Amino acid sequence: MSNFYSRIPAIGATLGTVFALTVATPLVVSLIAKFTLGGNKAAVPYADTYIRTSDTIVVQIPYFTQITPIDKVFTSRAWFAGMAHSEKSTYEQICFYSPEYKRHLAVISFIGGYNVAQMGTGEDAYNVDVEEERFTIICESKTISAYINKTQWQDPTYGTKDNPMPIFFKKSLTGMESCASETDLLTIKPSVYKKFVELYLAHGLEPEEFDRLYGADMKRLGLTD
Repeated sequence: MSNFYSRIPAIGATLGTVFALTVATPLVVSLIAKFTLGGNKAAVPYADTYIRTSDTIVVQIPYFTQITPIDKVFTSRAWFAGMAHSEKSTYEQICFYSPEYKRHLAVISFIGGYNVAQMGTGEDAYNVDVEEERFTIICESKTISAYINKTQWQDPTYGTKDNPMPIFFKKSLTGMESCASETDLLTIKPSVYKKFVELYLAHGLEPEEFDRLYGADMKRLGLTD
């Protein structure tokens, strides 16, 4: 009997290992994935429709002191390799008032390796996350073109200071002519635009707001589970 009691710590350690491998670890990964990784993943299939029902506008950029960046960090990737790991991304809104449209606007950007460009050539070449420079690009530009979703544009709740109208950068039209050769800085590729729309629908819109705006259309298109 004394031998049995002396083995309890070892048995406990073994059971703890089994629990960690079979229950705790999958649970931790599941919780990470469920609560921080995907955002509102149910909204992502609507990205193509969101883009199809969008239009392009030309926007005058105000002086940089009238532009306010708002950043929100979220977990974009999580995995388990002996311990929990995660990567962070930043959802950025570059906000300003447009006298031209008489509403507050917010250029949508995501920092986290979604829009990477190669700078330099040969041995001097290096990669940059273009969105880390998006605020500067906006401030240096005099006018830009941007994508807007028609549903949000026509909704009276959008365009206030507390709820600026989301716009997606398309191209710098004037103000950065000296960088004309750096096309990756001055324009957005269609693939990057689509990725930003997916990220915005998942992380930028609250699920309740997404349902209010697009829930009926999701059902009509058969995009709901």
